[in-house]
Amino acid sequence: MNQDQSSYTTLLRHMPQGYVEFKVIYDDTSEPIDYEFHEVNPSFEKIMKMKRDHFIGARVTEMLKDFEYSEREWLVQVARVVSDGGTVTFEHFSRRNKAWFEMSVFSERPGYVTTTFHDITRHVQENNALKQLVNVSHRFVSTGRDLLINQHFLDQIRDFTGAKAVSLNLMDEDGDHYTTVALSGVDEMIERSLDILGFHPVGKKWPITAERRKLYEQNNPLQFETLDPLIDGVLPKRLVRNLMRIFSFGEIVLFKIEKDGIFYGDLTIVMEKDKPANRLGLVELYLVHVLEQLTKADHQVGETKQSMFEGFATVDLECILSLETRSVLHLSKSWERILGFTLEDLENMDIRELVHPDDVEKTEASFRALKRHGEQFRFVNRYRTVDGEYRSIEWHSKVQGNYIYAVAKDVTDRIQLEEKLAERDRLLTKLSDQVPGAIYQFELLPDATFNFPFFSRGLEELLGITSEEIMADADVVFSQIHPEDFPRVMRSIEKSYSELTIWDAEFRVYTRDGRLVWILGSSRPEKIADHHVLWHGYIGDITEKKKYEKEIEYLSYHDQLTGVKNRRYFEETLSEFDEERHFPLSLIVIDINGLKLTNDAFGHLIGDELLVKAASILKQELRVKDQVARIGGDEFVILSPDTTLEEAKQISDRLSRLFTQQTVEGLPISASFGEAVKEDFTLSLTDVFNLAEDRMYHHKVSEKQSRRHHSIQLIMRTLYEKIPREEAHSQRVANYSGMLAEAMGFTGSEVNEIRTAAILHDIGKVAISNEILDKSGPLTDAEWREIKRHPEISYNILSTVPEYMSLSEIVLAHHERWDGKGYPKGLSDYEIPLASRMIAIADTFDVMVTGRPYRQAKSLEEALQLIQNESGGQFDPALVEIFFKKVVPTIDLAKTD
Repeated sequence: MNQDQSSYTTLLRHMPQGYVEFKVIYDDTSEPIDYEFHEVNPSFEKIMKMKRDHFIGARVTEMLKDFEYSEREWLVQVARVVSDGGTVTFEHFSRRNKAWFEMSVFSERPGYVTTTFHDITRHVQENNALKQLVNVSHRFVSTGRDLLINQHFLDQIRDFTGAKAVSLNLMDEDGDHYTTVALSGVDEMIERSLDILGFHPVGKKWPITAERRKLYEQNNPLQFETLDPLIDGVLPKRLVRNLMRIFSFGEIVLFKIEKDGIFYGDLTIVMEKDKPANRLGLVELYLVHVLEQLTKADHQVGETKQSMFEGFATVDLECILSLETRSVLHLSKSWERILGFTLEDLENMDIRELVHPDDVEKTEASFRALKRHGEQFRFVNRYRTVDGEYRSIEWHSKVQGNYIYAVAKDVTDRIQLEEKLAERDRLLTKLSDQVPGAIYQFELLPDATFNFPFFSRGLEELLGITSEEIMADADVVFSQIHPEDFPRVMRSIEKSYSELTIWDAEFRVYTRDGRLVWILGSSRPEKIADHHVLWHGYIGDITEKKKYEKEIEYLSYHDQLTGVKNRRYFEETLSEFDEERHFPLSLIVIDINGLKLTNDAFGHLIGDELLVKAASILKQELRVKDQVARIGGDEFVILSPDTTLEEAKQISDRLSRLFTQQTVEGLPISASFGEAVKEDFTLSLTDVFNLAEDRMYHHKVSEKQSRRHHSIQLIMRTLYEKIPREEAHSQRVANYSGMLAEAMGFTGSEVNEIRTAAILHDIGKVAISNEILDKSGPLTDAEWREIKRHPEISYNILSTVPEYMSLSEIVLAHHERWDGKGYPKGLSDYEIPLASRMIAIADTFDVMVTGRPYRQAKSLEEALQLIQNESGGQFDPALVEIFFKKVVPTIDLAKTD
């Protein structure tokens, strides 16, 4: 291995990002259909919590079988790189790992693609928390309370008090709730508290309990040993105790924010256990300063500002410049504090030299605009400090004669926060654009108009409408709702608007390309002002979900095999028919005869075919108003409204005739019917059903005996048609067995029973395929196993008829051996029924002298010698001796052909 390769391998092994190289699997058309893990690094093993050997050589589709659907999203990106080349970078949330990853997909060599995984979970969590803070700030900035939600304010309080956490709560307009608008604490602690609480406290609205109102009547500061008096049942006590214990919380200090009878909220300081709070007096002074600013801001609301300086009473960056030369004529002393230069230095230099190089051009443009218009507000540029750093200054300027009078304030913290928020907004936009479906805000204004202040790209993709169209006219979104769903959707929006409840709806929309798509929408309303509501929500495409729901609904009410309704449907629908308008209501209970016999003789596939044919006849022949359901393995029921008992019996007769005209493996379909009718409310539907079922069972029992005998005869006839040689073989085996029985002195009835058993001994072969029975070459092991099933099949068929029960035991054992090596049970000597031992000799002898497709016939002498050789092995030696002495001399082979 060369040095470059070694360095590359070392880099992969130690890099903190997960690394995977896939080999692309192509189909016959050179399209990628799967990806095989070729190489992974230790970081990927750690992410997936599985070892390398678990991945290498495995295909992605195999590895992802049990993963959440969202785990498969990155496969789409892989396919894009394979087809288009280049590099794709995207962010993806893994439900399996409960983490966010930044993923890059690229190809380093033909036939392979590489994916890197970078865990950005903490970054996203911070972004989400910040976004919540920004949403809250927007509400308060508009009322002049921006100081109260300054995060740096809380951080400073936490620093000089030594607190573990500080929260700021502001009173809501309704006076019954307060909202946590900012929170300062150790990042790790906040993240763990989120796991315990299950929500982020910032933006959380809490009820003001009676106990908390009493606390507010006390003087500042309020001090407690636990959170319980503040929570007062809003959170479970167990949860509060866990927070106190896990984070070692100690003393709680609460400062009310109140002035001139107006209660604004509170500042809550949480100390570490056994650690006293520092500088509480300084906190109180800090709050007095904040309240002064808040009061000034409140006084200014709704008033007309008389001059450009109003609202800047606390701003002490003052400046006077020459309009023509732009030289500094006067600066207030506070500039020294902001920039670090002395006033003497500042007033003797061209202050434009301190402007950030990137801001020079816009600063010059600002001077030109000021000269043209006479005043300028909220212009921001950056100035270098004595330490070489830059501070952002916001200017409010006005021209008076040949001078520029200006006031300014240091907005560095605000600008940095705005930049950070802008970056977070860009990230959020990027993330929201990657989310399946669409995130949006929908606004209903006091004038009854509406718009979408925000929506992600998914809304455009979902509906096929451009963002320009949506911004120009929000009604274009509603115009694509299916006409049948439109009224319901509008009613649901109106309900959410009037009651301020969460809006949830499922509805159909037409896309621009003509497709009909099912949409799921959900949003939470926020009251902005009277008759002004803003919804924050999500919509997604649930077309596939609806398709599956429809399939599931169909399966839940239909029998999967036959396609008719099932028992659940019958039971749930029965009450719907129990109405006078359906009387007389007839119930016909149908039991398909011989299903078990068919299953045993021909297998369950043929049994299923029998049920399918029967159900098909029912569906074709019943009237539109009738309902049919399969309520058991072989039982159906028909609901026939407005049908008399006589008409129901006519339906049964017609169906019975149609059944017998259809055959399965040569057997006609047979069924037993029972009818009952509900004329009024005297009988319950359950009683009517039970009566119909009783009549069906009565018919079934009365026909049972003759039907079963007939079925056995039909199966034997089917066997002979299927394998013509079996008829002659069965007859010869019966003759040999009868001769042996007579030679042993059996009575006439016993001889007849043995002959009957011999006739039926191979009835089970009806279920064995002709490909095996007629195969001329040697049979495989699997084919021999299939052949050996026929005694058990014969037993199953015959045991359905009580009169044949004893014969079924004989037939079951006719391939057992005297030495115990036979089948199916491995019985030996006298465990084998005597009649079975006799038929075994007769059966083997006939097969040898007549042959089989897979075995050539033997001469009489060869056959007898083999039977003699198996005396005491395959055959009962005593029976072999009688067979040779009394039966063989009477055999005329010429008559057996």
